[in-house]
Amino acid sequence: MHLGKETLLREIRSIWTNPLLVNRAGRALEDLSVDLDNGLADMVPVGAWSLANPDLVERLKEGAPLNEADPTTFFGIGSKDYTDILRYERIRISRGGSIVYIKNQGFTNS
Repeated sequence: MHLGKETLLREIRSIWTNPLLVNRAGRALEDLSVDLDNGLADMVPVGAWSLANPDLVERLKEGAPLNEADPTTFFGIGSKDYTDILRYERIRISRGGSIVYIKNQGFTNS
């Protein structure tokens, strides 16, 4: 996990020959590609977003809102788990073709 030591990160990047993953805890979604764009990382983790949003790829493509991460649902801890997380479905309203998002009753693979 990267804790803000930019000089150290640049030094590691300069000598690290394998793919480098930079985990910046609390990174804003808008800043997700900053380290990729600056050549500091080869990949960025999206673990908590993925666990909170089983349909993360669809949400990002559609600009849908994201669920907040709830660690009590991670890895089967507690009575709620990954399959209980709400998914957003895209529907078109007949008037004007606007796209709206509605909460579905749960995650489905369809």
